[in-house]
Amino acid sequence: MPVLAAFIGLLLGHALDLAFDRLYTGEALAGPLYRCPACRAGLRPAFAAPLLGFLGSAGRCPDCRAPLPRRALVLPAGGAALFAASALVFDQFGAALLAGTFATVFLVLTLTDLERRLIPNRVVYPSLALAAALSWAWPDTSVVEVFAGGLVAAALAAGILLLSFPFGSDAFGMGDVKMILLIGLIVGWPAVIVGVFTGTLAAGAAAAFLILSRLRGRKDYMPHGPFLALGGLIALFWGQDIWDWYFDR
Repeated sequence: MPVLAAFIGLLLGHALDLAFDRLYTGEALAGPLYRCPACRAGLRPAFAAPLLGFLGSAGRCPDCRAPLPRRALVLPAGGAALFAASALVFDQFGAALLAGTFATVFLVLTLTDLERRLIPNRVVYPSLALAAALSWAWPDTSVVEVFAGGLVAAALAAGILLLSFPFGSDAFGMGDVKMILLIGLIVGWPAVIVGVFTGTLAAGAAAAFLILSRLRGRKDYMPHGPFLALGGLIALFWGQDIWDWYFDR
């Protein structure tokens, strides 16, 4: 099962990589595929397969020789690894595929935040709809717990947003709010507490280090998406176990 799941994750990661440049622009999602964001030449057959085109061309566009984004490796390989991990964590194959899909969404949001300082609506809104529509599909989380997680996430995000105002408008944005809501609807109650706490704590620690080392100023932009994605991933795989361990110890 992990091998099959990894193959599905490889294909999903590759598809998201090919659509990546359209996720945060007004460009129509439907249209000719291209590999190189520099020259936008039509997709060559070798690049239709995950990883092969990138490795065969030594990471450069065969038309203009511009370096290709490293996410051409990160997204397919990361998708395969996350789907395989999901298959090891979840006993049911359907739940493993669902978890792998949302884990790969977290990876995409990490990359868009690092590259473009964006948590794009074109990723978040469909993911929110999918999480709500498939709330019944989780084997150990009820529909009520899923939507309770969404409500708790909304309250937590609103609180963090208010607390961030003294640090400037870039300290915590609406994209981060929507990402927390997405985590809540994916992992449900009480795992949402684990995810938001872990992600916020990691982001705070990283920000404190950067400020104290004077690599960043107090009001400089610091991406929260990667840390929230990390918290969401931990909550998705082990949130309930961590919650039970903490309160039963």
